[in-house]
Amino acid sequence: MTEVVQKIAAEPKRNQAEARRVARLHYSHPGCCLCGQTVGEQIAHLDHNPANNDPDNLARLCHHHHWMYDIGLFSLSALKLQRAHWELTKGKPTNAFMKDAGRKAAVTRAAKGIGSEMALKAVATRRAHAKAAA
Repeated sequence: MTEVVQKIAAEPKRNQAEARRVARLHYSHPGCCLCGQTVGEQIAHLDHNPANNDPDNLARLCHHHHWMYDIGLFSLSALKLQRAHWELTKGKPTNAFMKDAGRKAAVTRAAKGIGSEMALKAVATRRAHAKAAA
C-alpha cells in the first residue's frame, strides 16, 4: 500500500490554473488556435505532461481539437505552426489554407481535361429537369 502512495506522491502535480496564467501571458489572443472557438477553450499540454507549464508546451484548443491532438490526428509541429500563425494574425481566423481551393481545383481539372464529360452531362440533366418541371 505504501508503494502506491509513494508513486502517487512522486508523480508531477497538475496545476491547470498556472497553465492558464502562463498561456494568457504568452498567447494573448483567446480561442482555439485551430478554429477560433472560444466556448469551452482548454489549455493543451503538448508533451502530455500536465506539470510542464512551459509556454512552448501550451496551446489554446477547443475541446474537439484538444481531443484530436491527444489521439494523434495533429502532429506537434503542425500544431505549433498553427499556434504561431494564430498569434501572427492576432486571433483572427483566416482560412489561409483553403481560401481559394475550389478555384484552384477547377483550374487544375480544366488544364488536365478531367471531368468535362461529367460536367456536360450534369448540365444537360439539370436543363432537362428544369424543362420537365416548367
